Amino acid sequence: MISKHKIKWLFGLLAALLIGLIAGCGGGGGSTGGSSGVSMFITDNLDAGYDHVWIRIHEIELEHSGGSTKVFDSSAGQVVDLRALNNGSSNLFQFLGVSSFPSQPVTSIKFTVGRNLELFTTGATTSTTAAFASTFDLPNGKSRFTVTPGTPISAASGSSVTFDFDLSQWNLSGGFVTPVVTIFSGSGLDNPANHINEDFKGTVSNLGGTAPNFTMTVTTAYGNAVPVRTDVNTVILNSNGAPSPTIANGKVVEVRGSFSTTSRAFLATVVKIEDGPANSDEDKVKGLVRNPNFGSLQFEVKAELARGFLPSDLWVLIQTNGSTRFFNRGGVVITAQEFFAALSSGSAEVEGTYDSNTNTMTALKAKLEDGAGDDGYQEARGGATVWNESAGTISISMSEWEGFAGSFGGNLNITTNGSTLYRDENGATVSKAAFFGAITAGRVVKVEGTYSGGTILAKRVEFRNSGGGGGGGGGNDPHEVHGYLSNINPGNRSFTVTLVSWSGFAGSHGTTINVTMNSNATYRNDNGDSINEATFFAALLAGGLVEVDGTVSGSNMTGVKAKLDDD
Repeated sequence: MISKHKIKWLFGLLAALLIGLIAGCGGGGGSTGGSSGVSMFITDNLDAGYDHVWIRIHEIELEHSGGSTKVFDSSAGQVVDLRALNNGSSNLFQFLGVSSFPSQPVTSIKFTVGRNLELFTTGATTSTTAAFASTFDLPNGKSRFTVTPGTPISAASGSSVTFDFDLSQWNLSGGFVTPVVTIFSGSGLDNPANHINEDFKGTVSNLGGTAPNFTMTVTTAYGNAVPVRTDVNTVILNSNGAPSPTIANGKVVEVRGSFSTTSRAFLATVVKIEDGPANSDEDKVKGLVRNPNFGSLQFEVKAELARGFLPSDLWVLIQTNGSTRFFNRGGVVITAQEFFAALSSGSAEVEGTYDSNTNTMTALKAKLEDGAGDDGYQEARGGATVWNESAGTISISMSEWEGFAGSFGGNLNITTNGSTLYRDENGATVSKAAFFGAITAGRVVKVEGTYSGGTILAKRVEFRNSGGGGGGGGGNDPHEVHGYLSNINPGNRSFTVTLVSWSGFAGSHGTTINVTMNSNATYRNDNGDSINEATFFAALLAGGLVEVDGTVSGSNMTGVKAKLDDD
């Protein structure tokens, strides 16, 4: 017989999630009878017996005197850790939406969930599987139960409702769970430090403001309309790694951040522009990293956040490969080498396909998250407009940018300091004086550094070919390709580049260019040092990114200059 434990979490989350997803959804029998905007949260009181409690939510239905409304419906199910909402000294709060709340009091809530729960007792690295009591059983491995609040739930416009997982009334006995929920009446909701970071996906509408200070509504696939704000600290990236991420009405985005009860908006730390519909999700895991191994292209992530699967092990094995896209903390595409070099500390977020039999996720995308290291830089390129050598400043008209909110033709200011590196268009290191002396109006400059408020503090600036995404090239080598490597053949001096960016011809992101270097080609490593052909191709076999100058004809390129790119 398993000893009895008191659990306080599940129904608080479920009830809050339910009401947080109403947002004008129809369904069921009857009308909501009017609505008011109410912000919804969940919290948890500490239970020393468990570190994680993972469940999967499929459907939530709200009942009131006017009828009933299904407000959440997911065949795959939304995975949540109910135990992550208390740090041992205070309640933590998870935002679920500013939503329509029925004017008629909510009298009961029906939940359809996955039958199984994964429970991690304190200190455990593998879970114990429990199930909801058999009286709740539905077909197909699901359970359904009804929660009836002691007092019907009502909320006025502009107020907040927080649901508490009443651990003292939950019961786990013999591997089966019977649940209860209460309304939270404690303090701490107005303290921003008590709000956890989270993410959700939806479609952009009502976009306003100017970069980097945008306002928008992001509406989930289930109708929850969330007000979102960005600022100078928001990282913006394309999910597929393409440069120049641009937020627009109608685009699907994944937003990460936390809700501000002061501004009554979700403050975004990351906005990822997706390449699929709002209701399509890869499996995902996010958390601390350990045991990076570049030789096997593997590392492990602690399951602190999961999507698409219930973690049964505390640490998930991540397998990357030649198709994986890697991002730094600033949202810039980087190589596998640079990504693995940064995994000695901090966290990572990985999306891909999870195999429960091997506890392995095959990664499509991997992004560095919180941690130390010089890997949070952003990038931009564009034609020079104004420069001042004595002040060490340059302004460019942007044609490409990565990791922040830019606009084509928008102005970007560049500042430099004693640590800034300068390179010519061949990749060779030059002095500050030589670099500024070679600037002319319209000459294309690429900058890498730390972005803040329309300015990048440069760790490196360099000249690049003119053009960009179909523009005209210049000089004897008018075309440039930049991207991922495959099909490397040192004997033929050939390889294939999957385009991340390009200039001087009409390319497109993700297409391939077959490169053959000519017999007189020159090569450089990532530091700008000249290397020979054999050293260059030996380095290519390790994978990563490459930049090549030459002439493109159709899907083929004759290369005359090539440079390793591990930045």
